[in-house]
Amino acid sequence: MSSEVKKIEEKLEKPTEKTEKENVLDNKTKEENEKEVDEVKEPPKKSLVKRIKEEWQLIAKILELVLCALCLGFFYQPAAKSANFAKHHLEQVGLIFLTFIGYLLINAVFIVSKLIKDRIPFRTSATFSLLAAILNFIAGIVLIVDRRNKFQGIYYEPQMYLLGMLTGSTILCFVNSAVYGLDGVYTFLLKKDY
Repeated sequence: MSSEVKKIEEKLEKPTEKTEKENVLDNKTKEENEKEVDEVKEPPKKSLVKRIKEEWQLIAKILELVLCALCLGFFYQPAAKSANFAKHHLEQVGLIFLTFIGYLLINAVFIVSKLIKDRIPFRTSATFSLLAAILNFIAGIVLIVDRRNKFQGIYYEPQMYLLGMLTGSTILCFVNSAVYGLDGVYTFLLKKDY
């Protein structure tokens, strides 16, 4: 019996030695695999210039969105403070609000579509941008005419901050027109989907 017990003990010891060796090998391969995975996980870093070149359309849309919001904010106060301005110049106010609010919404949709990785064809994006450039340019001209005509028939001194806000909206409107124009032209020439 003692010989049988010894044989059983020897059999039990041999597999444990193998498993220890296998464990050491497994640990080495696990460490090597982790190193390989770590190496794979780190993508090469891109420079800021390359990232800007890749995402220039998104940057342009965000800039256009901010400029539209500023134009709308600067125009709203003078239009709201003038008692009869909206009544007498409804077509001008309609065009200006349509341009600013409409393209706020359109740019927001473009930005969300980019974030959810949806593609918008380059012709559609370029058409929207070029149409926005034209509408912003027309709105800027209307704002210049409004600024000149707004306070002509008034017998009291106008509030000067309203003229400043109207001027700011006019300048930003022309800047936004240029940004939209460049965006539309470059999108069409590069034929890059948004």
